[in-house]
Amino acid sequence: NDDLTLHVAKKEDIWFHARHVPGSHVILQTMGRKDIPKEIIERTAEIAAYFSDAKTQKHAPVAYTRRKFVRKPKGSAPGAVMIEREEVVIVTPRIPENNE
Repeated sequence: NDDLTLHVAKKEDIWFHARHVPGSHVILQTMGRKDIPKEIIERTAEIAAYFSDAKTQKHAPVAYTRRKFVRKPKGSAPGAVMIEREEVVIVTPRIPENNE
């Protein structure tokens, strides 16, 4: 999680994580685009929820923000981060089909 978030993601990419449960950090590469369609945000959030302990829930809250608003406090546990300017979307944890 730390490597992906802090070393791979670009500052304008969008970072996702299921709220209040352990899980994977998920990065949506934006290639510098500012306006990301709501459907893409929701699909990426579904993936973040699926790869978390919220996987079996019917609905799961997922926080997201631009990578530049994610920071790691000194001495914090692996994967632990602080985020600012978060938004939350409620999704069903799943992997979207290729044709969606």
